[in-house]
Amino acid sequence: MLTESTTPVIMKLLMDKLKQDLQTFGLSEEEVVVYITALEQGSTTVLELARSTKIPRTTVYLLIDSLTEKGLLTLTAQGKKKLYVPASPEDLITLAKAKHAQLEHTIGSLSEELPQLQALFNMSHQKPKIRYYEGVEEVKRVYEDTLLSEKILVHCMSQDAKMIMGEYLEKYFIRVARKMIHTKELVSDSEEDKKYQQEYSTSRNQIICIPSKYQTNTDYMIYKDCVAFITYKDQVPVGVVISDTEITRFEKIRFMMVWERFVSKNDEAKIAKI
Repeated sequence: MLTESTTPVIMKLLMDKLKQDLQTFGLSEEEVVVYITALEQGSTTVLELARSTKIPRTTVYLLIDSLTEKGLLTLTAQGKKKLYVPASPEDLITLAKAKHAQLEHTIGSLSEELPQLQALFNMSHQKPKIRYYEGVEEVKRVYEDTLLSEKILVHCMSQDAKMIMGEYLEKYFIRVARKMIHTKELVSDSEEDKKYQQEYSTSRNQIICIPSKYQTNTDYMIYKDCVAFITYKDQVPVGVVISDTEITRFEKIRFMMVWERFVSKNDEAKIAKI
């Protein structure tokens, strides 16, 4: 019980606890302030509430409407003056019990509808997810994501990739090797790419060259359940990552068709299967 002898410290603790309980009840911080102020004043006007709470009058009107809808304030009239009377503490308990009963009913209904809701959830989560990246720094995020996988299939035929991505691309492939990530990589049969093949191809990081006539300005990487397409046209890299199990499976099959078409019998003997 609050009395005149209640110390300020205890009063503050009690008020803080009351505010916490009211916020749990579903009130915003400002609604709590307005309700407690009305509770202290017994009955009050919008002007008095605005002065006491230092909340703008226009906001107080909105808060009063919300509290009235929740049954915590009641509008009365004293002559031409509109007064707002707060719900008593007993009314608060009644309202809380009613809300509790409503929540229990909602929980019961949701439990009955769970199979249908789960079906909708699964349906939406089976749709392919598409992410878009533009610019060097954004596209680097795509490369960084591939480093979290155990295996990467790489189609790297663009001649502009190294120029646009700079040293990052060279360091990226070094990091791939250090992380012991298995790779199969298709590159062109240009002199530069042939030299790259000779220097970096291993049983873990396999590289084969295919005719430059198949060269494009778009590369792609297949990793985890994702396919990342990166185009370097107009000197601005753009990445599109599609996350979908079935699409990824299709792209892996298509990649391996190209791989098996161009890897020679001699190379096949030298390259260990991943």
